[in-house]
Amino acid sequence: MALKYSIRFSGAGGQGLIQAARILAEAAAIFDNKNAAESCSYGPEARGNASRADIIISDDAIDYPKIDSIDLLMVLTQEAYDRSVKDLSAGGVVVADRVVKAGEELSGRKIYQVAFTEIAEKRFQNPGMVNIIALGFFAAINGAIGSKSIRNAMLARVPKMSEPTYMRAFDMGLEAAREYKSK
Repeated sequence: MALKYSIRFSGAGGQGLIQAARILAEAAAIFDNKNAAESCSYGPEARGNASRADIIISDDAIDYPKIDSIDLLMVLTQEAYDRSVKDLSAGGVVVADRVVKAGEELSGRKIYQVAFTEIAEKRFQNPGMVNIIALGFFAAINGAIGSKSIRNAMLARVPKMSEPTYMRAFDMGLEAAREYKSK
């Protein structure tokens, strides 16, 4: 059976989720030789308003680039969770920042809660790295795109002089996933 995987990254403008989604789509299409479609939505003012990026990854051609049902939902704000959880598939997985309060609607579904924003603020003094930490976490838990492909796509997109910082953030996300799985 052919792979078709739908992902939504949602949070607030300025958290870098659109960049993370583009990295993910490029990782799938360029480095994993899959088909990928990415679309985004954000408020008129980029910072602070709701933002969202949807990614579809498939072995087959993608004839409709909109998500009907989310397989993996990554949310960094409560508002993002509240808006998107209704679109989660029956077997869908949620990856949420620790500030998000999940409700009973997740009954029977897997949820990972990680302090992405706190890690970014404490380790980098830069909340703008939250997207790369979350991307590293995603790389460790997903079954659709290889971790190496995501890393290569990230390095192809970020400024050369910033590569060590981005690599550290990505590795922190991978480490957070290892710690989460060991609990």
